[in-house]
Amino acid sequence: MEPPSQVCRPASIAFSILVLTYITLGVSYVTTDKSDIGDINIITKWPGDTLISWKTPTRIAYKKENLSLQSNKWGFEVNSKLISYSWTKLLLDKKAVVTQYDDPTLFSDMSACMMRLPYFRDAPGLCEDFLREVFEYVSAKLRREMTDFTFNNTPMECWVTLPAIWSDEAKDATLQAAKRAGFGNRPGDEVFTISEPEAAAIATLKRYAASGPDVLNPVKPNENILILDCGGGTVDITTYKITQVEPRLDFEELCVGIGGKYGSTYIDRRLHVLLSQRFGDAFKNVSWAQKGPGSKFMACFEGIKRDFGLKDNHEERELGPINLSIPDSEFYDEEERLIKLSYDDMQDLFDPVIQDVLQLVGQQVKDAKENNGAKIDRIILVGGFGESPYLFKELEKWCRRNGGITLMCPDHPQSAVVRGAALRGLEGIAPRMKRARRHYGFGLCIPFREGIDPEERASIDDFDDGEKIFSDTFRTQDVRSVITPGQAATSNIIMYSCGLNDPPEYYSNPRVEEVGGITSKFEKDFDFGPSLRTTYNARLGRNVEQFSHQLQVRFGDKGANLQFRNLLNGKVVDEAVIEFGRR
Repeated sequence: MEPPSQVCRPASIAFSILVLTYITLGVSYVTTDKSDIGDINIITKWPGDTLISWKTPTRIAYKKENLSLQSNKWGFEVNSKLISYSWTKLLLDKKAVVTQYDDPTLFSDMSACMMRLPYFRDAPGLCEDFLREVFEYVSAKLRREMTDFTFNNTPMECWVTLPAIWSDEAKDATLQAAKRAGFGNRPGDEVFTISEPEAAAIATLKRYAASGPDVLNPVKPNENILILDCGGGTVDITTYKITQVEPRLDFEELCVGIGGKYGSTYIDRRLHVLLSQRFGDAFKNVSWAQKGPGSKFMACFEGIKRDFGLKDNHEERELGPINLSIPDSEFYDEEERLIKLSYDDMQDLFDPVIQDVLQLVGQQVKDAKENNGAKIDRIILVGGFGESPYLFKELEKWCRRNGGITLMCPDHPQSAVVRGAALRGLEGIAPRMKRARRHYGFGLCIPFREGIDPEERASIDDFDDGEKIFSDTFRTQDVRSVITPGQAATSNIIMYSCGLNDPPEYYSNPRVEEVGGITSKFEKDFDFGPSLRTTYNARLGRNVEQFSHQLQVRFGDKGANLQFRNLLNGKVVDEAVIEFGRR
């Protein structure tokens, strides 16, 4: 798929563009009377936090499970003593096929403790509850800044950022949760989606494409730039070719992007594994309040993790406080309640993640060369994990070993996604051409090929044999359905996808995923015109009526989600709906 990007132009009156990125959650906003990336406001003051933070943790504690609470608590308000839920974004994509680049410990016992769900909510519901708290907080903040009257009369365009590697079901679940939480519910409001690496690319390329003496190493036409978005739970890579810088920045995807479900949270899980092995039950039996997300223990490790690699020293790191029922040792200070981590320990925690990142980068560089004959000129590192000095140093070494690729990391790399999504709405900046990361298709009946197709896959059509049902383009699929006269007509077709470079012929292949069932409904008195046909089926011993229509699949139409609509005799007649989770 290589669709042209949709350009969204501001209306003549100012409206607000609100950006929502989920895990950890960040929010930015800008009004359309502004014109520069510097005009974008990023929320850095969050409930429960006394510091300036670009994002807030995606944690929530319910009043009904914590009797001391007067209301639900979320983000920084959640402390380790509360029954709470975190990392649940990853559960939205739990049914997706595991890839070679995914964290093998993602759904381990320790992860299950962190990614559990309450008995009364599923993952989309928990996501909705968290986003509702965010919506109420952001709405109140905007009302204070622009007055109730202005807020109520200002249309809002909301952009929800999504990992590019996510399944279509997970993307849709997040979008629907945001809508149910309140985003886009007012008259005139709209909600769109954008992939996180695309948003990060827009912000970083816009910055480096600017002219002036303050711009260091500006991008040039024909440069090939790899955007490496390293976050807490996902790593996404997309490579772009700069086609034009002046008078307007234009760029297009050079090759198919790549990514995996791992990131800085993988290091947290490895820490728990290391300490469980080193201290046994003494660590395993420590309450979750002492060692889980939101605890002082993990807050301390977050600081250690953030600074690792900043200085080239092999000093011992002290992690705590934590109460272990063991005496003093080379690994634990009983009096200070501190765990001792050596430099080698820290390397052991980081290196598997770093190697996975380098493997992904190497694969993308290889794909660019083999499929497009292109050399990567520079790598731009963004995302929350992109701030890691150790990650940058190891990437720098890799770049020197592989042709001297330039490596750059902009200021505040964790804010690149929320800034870029705001620019997408503000200026309509988007890749001129995109490349689909997956093959999409439908299960179809085609003429049986003697000696090629297995006999068990042969079937008899209720209408007539061997009719060609492919259309001329893969984006539109001809569909035919048998109906009963005088009753409403329903057409169902299952969509499949596959991430292999060369998709298999049959959807029974284990690497083929069922995306969902697409349903098209027509009222009983609907006029099908010449699309309705009747014929006698000798096998059934009766007349059979069939109608034909076209199902059009829209990929990333001003967003990152699949959309469907029905065409009859070349004209759009209705939207079609997909039901995910039919596996």
